[in-house]
Amino acid sequence: MVNLALLVEQTVAFIAIYYILTAALNVKAGMTGIPDFGHAMFFAVGGIVVGNLAGRLAAMLVAGQLGVSAGEAFRKVIESNTAFMAEVNKVLAHSPGASIAAILFALIVAPVLGGLLGWLASYPALRLRGDYLAIMLLASSEALRIFVMYYTPIMGATPTVGLTTPAVFDWTGHPTEWSTVFVVALALLVFVYMERFYNSPSGRLFRAVRDDEDSAEAIGKDVAKVRRDAMIIGSALAALAGVAYSFNPWLAGSSVAAQRIFDRVLWTFWPWALMILGGMSSNRGVGLATVVVGALLIGPIRIYKNDLAKALHVEAIGIDPGNFANALEYILVGALILAVLFFKPKGIIPEPPSRTIPRSRIPELIEEARREQP
Repeated sequence: MVNLALLVEQTVAFIAIYYILTAALNVKAGMTGIPDFGHAMFFAVGGIVVGNLAGRLAAMLVAGQLGVSAGEAFRKVIESNTAFMAEVNKVLAHSPGASIAAILFALIVAPVLGGLLGWLASYPALRLRGDYLAIMLLASSEALRIFVMYYTPIMGATPTVGLTTPAVFDWTGHPTEWSTVFVVALALLVFVYMERFYNSPSGRLFRAVRDDEDSAEAIGKDVAKVRRDAMIIGSALAALAGVAYSFNPWLAGSSVAAQRIFDRVLWTFWPWALMILGGMSSNRGVGLATVVVGALLIGPIRIYKNDLAKALHVEAIGIDPGNFANALEYILVGALILAVLFFKPKGIIPEPPSRTIPRSRIPELIEEARREQP
């Protein structure tokens, strides 16, 4: 029997995470025209910060209660991760101060590191265009995944298992519910920020560079700086999505592994699909597409796809139920994308026009400018 409350919580968590991640991509690809096919590596920064840096900070804060020094706790998070973090998490269940400190630390450090990585990635973005840039970012993401997976100081000695995340919501008594509230709160803040940013001078400049770089340069705008800023902002938001994902037991479970947080399908393909569905450079469209896909497909289908495959008896026509279950969400999302592109090529909610000064106020503003002149 389906647990409706559980289904709703899981689906809401999926929607919130994917909205943040897709909004981050929309800054780069939708508003500025940067074809970022390496979006997963910026998301992975958030997972690494939670599993490694926030985990070490939490361990150091409760080291005294574990009978070890702060330096020893710092080392043991990597050297004996699973066993030691199990002890750390037992203490965190009664240490709200240490748990909140780990959350705040991750919320500050992850966007900073994500933005720094975006700044580094912006250098080829200044020189390459179109397919060349897309392939470069995709290759960079894969190279970083391989490095992180096998570099022990980052992901430990068992990269396929990954690092156990600090259980920062256990002290509440309802960790799954509060972790979902945390993710939703972040998503709402990002939505408000994106609404304001879209209609800001910077947002209009980003879209102007996307539409015609030569014209933007002709009126004195620094196109290279705009593309750099877009990479920094979008990458920082993607890292924030990685933090929200890694702290959420509904989504990440209790650990982050390189193979999971660098997954190109989950963290690059899905945001691209949602952005196309909602509308390129349309914040409200992205939000609506994320809600629709999450409510109809990502949550219920991903959670209950095996049960659905069995109920459909696909083995009767020679299809393996396991393979069918794995392909089901992609089949349905693919069909939805084709339907939307056929009937609404610009997305569910097309990019809205920029808000400009009302014509009736122009004489008033001209008069104010004249009065201010010496």
